[in-house]
Amino acid sequence: MFGERDSRFFGLFEEAATNVATASQLLLDITYDPATKEKKVPELEQLEHRGDELTHDILAELNRAFITPIDREDIFLIAKAMDNVIDAIEATGHRFCMLDINETTAQAQELAGLIVQAAGELVSIMGGLRRLKHIVTDNKAVVEINRFEDDGDKIYRSVVRELYSGAYEVLLAIRWREIYDHLEDTLDAFEDVANIVEGVAMKHS
Repeated sequence: MFGERDSRFFGLFEEAATNVATASQLLLDITYDPATKEKKVPELEQLEHRGDELTHDILAELNRAFITPIDREDIFLIAKAMDNVIDAIEATGHRFCMLDINETTAQAQELAGLIVQAAGELVSIMGGLRRLKHIVTDNKAVVEINRFEDDGDKIYRSVVRELYSGAYEVLLAIRWREIYDHLEDTLDAFEDVANIVEGVAMKHS
């Protein structure tokens, strides 16, 4: 049985995942309507700050705990990987402001949609930490995140090829390449968390 302190760890991970899911929806909103970026990016900043607070709380709890529900280094790795996800989402949103993106593309919307779906699976994964062995026997959420990342890679490669086809003005191609880079990097960050948790689950199977 897990104790009160163990539940504290799991609760913080679950809250961090929910925070990521909220941020991912804001990013999707920006890709569908870039005119909202000046309003929504500050909201993303607040969520990123909340993510930092949750990471700090997890690490502070780790320092206080004598016994932990999973290995200390694994708690640290999961916490930092989750923090990387929220950082990547915020950084992507900021690029819409920094590069003054006022139009959208179907590919940006598709990639942001994959990010939202990955965030939903991340919430499922963090909720499953209390039953690590279950993740080994039913790793659907991990598989789905890996699939979303793979789908994102295909979209990314296709759209970058298009950007450098000569059909786009140079500065526009450069600006959108940076947007796509950050969207794809965000999906990579989700995959990192999923793979870490899957590895932890294997250790406890």
